[in-house]
Amino acid sequence: MKKTTLLLISLLFTALVHSQKWVAQTFAIQTTVDVVYGTAPDFAGNLRTLRMDITVPTDDTPPPCGRPLLLAIHGGAFLAGDKSEGTLQAWMKDFAKRGYTTASVNYRLGMFQTNAEVHCNVTQLFNTPWDCSNMADTAEWYRGAYRGMQDIRGAIRYFVNNGATYNIDPQNVFLVGESAGGFIALNAAFLDTLTEKPAAAYTLADVLPPNKIYEPACVQQFKWDTSIASMKLQRPDLGPIEGTLNPSGTPYSIRGAGNFYGGTLGDLFSENTYSVPPVLYMFHQPNDLIVPFKQGRVLAGLSECFMGLGCASIINRPIVNGSNGMKTQIDQLKSIGKQVPEYVFDKTNNMADCVAQGFNPALTGHAIDNYALRTTTMAQLFASRMAACISVTRNPQMPLLQMTVYPNPAQEMFTVGLDAPTAGTYHCMVRNWTGEIVTNRHVEWSSGQQSFEIKLPAPAGVYYLTICSERGASGAMKIVKIM
Repeated sequence: MKKTTLLLISLLFTALVHSQKWVAQTFAIQTTVDVVYGTAPDFAGNLRTLRMDITVPTDDTPPPCGRPLLLAIHGGAFLAGDKSEGTLQAWMKDFAKRGYTTASVNYRLGMFQTNAEVHCNVTQLFNTPWDCSNMADTAEWYRGAYRGMQDIRGAIRYFVNNGATYNIDPQNVFLVGESAGGFIALNAAFLDTLTEKPAAAYTLADVLPPNKIYEPACVQQFKWDTSIASMKLQRPDLGPIEGTLNPSGTPYSIRGAGNFYGGTLGDLFSENTYSVPPVLYMFHQPNDLIVPFKQGRVLAGLSECFMGLGCASIINRPIVNGSNGMKTQIDQLKSIGKQVPEYVFDKTNNMADCVAQGFNPALTGHAIDNYALRTTTMAQLFASRMAACISVTRNPQMPLLQMTVYPNPAQEMFTVGLDAPTAGTYHCMVRNWTGEIVTNRHVEWSSGQQSFEIKLPAPAGVYYLTICSERGASGAMKIVKIM
């Protein structure tokens, strides 16, 4: 009986420890701010420098393949917002304490306002500038979300390309965003085929200059440009769905996305190319005035509130699917046999109208009701989808990989050749003389491929390369780097 009791306690303890991995906040962290990950032209033709804050654990033992990566994406209607906002900083730091490499990311902001004079005297109700939300047409919303998606994918590739510095596993990427950031996270996770590229992201006719009333209140206040007169009014094709920032030959896999009171501007779920869909966490309140809980025009509740104060409706707003609308669509697709993401959908019973929300900010619908509860639920979902690291332990029943490395000694790059390996995923690690992993990446080897390149870190010295296949075949070589 005593042995049975001890066994049960041991099993329960093991299960508890396993369930807390990637969920419990156990690590010390360190944050670096304003890391530049690229430059790209904004809506008005200005070249923007894109920055992010990065947080890493300092006392963890990362998996052999590296840490999971989580990017947090701010809201602001594609017009405003910043990586320094409180919820973004909390997500970034809390997930780093769970063992992730994390970042809070800025992306290109701004859209063309209408040339019509659409003005409301109460412009800051609910901290949302009413005037600036009147776009030239609905296409501007699609283009704003699309640019943000391209930037986030470029930020992911920045980490992939700097794996030796940040020690991330490109097969375990996770995204979370609030409001407009939720739209961008969903696009980055699920807009994966060219057929899903919105028509608005292709070349469009030039716009008319925005009305002069938008210059001080919008263009200059949010620093979209120095003046309306200096804006370029062309709307070129926005380019590939992956964007062009930080090109990389190393593939990555988005395993999960978190959407807090954001939504979709189009159908992201009917068509896909992924073998396993990312998991999806959604939180939304039914009285959201900014992004409809089900389906409707963006800013619907806010527009109605302003109309009650004598303002005209906000113009040129697209129809979007909020979280409950996405849930309905996913459920319908699943019922007819379509491959859809597994999801967790959290909501409240908050039905306070815009008047009640104005008098009591605690009742606002466009917010998180319980940060700790909702974030922990999302962390548990992400942990359940974490891809296992490919083992670097050699299977003694498998033959040694026949490898060639050249040049050796090398300077910045060396080439690895494998003698007739099978197609599949190969895990490559480069360690320095102390045993520290300085390069950690997966290589998708295709039939007929002959070689691939690896970049060495900066210091000259002796390095050790290990390559392991999914089935356990492995090989190792010493590399000497010279200046």
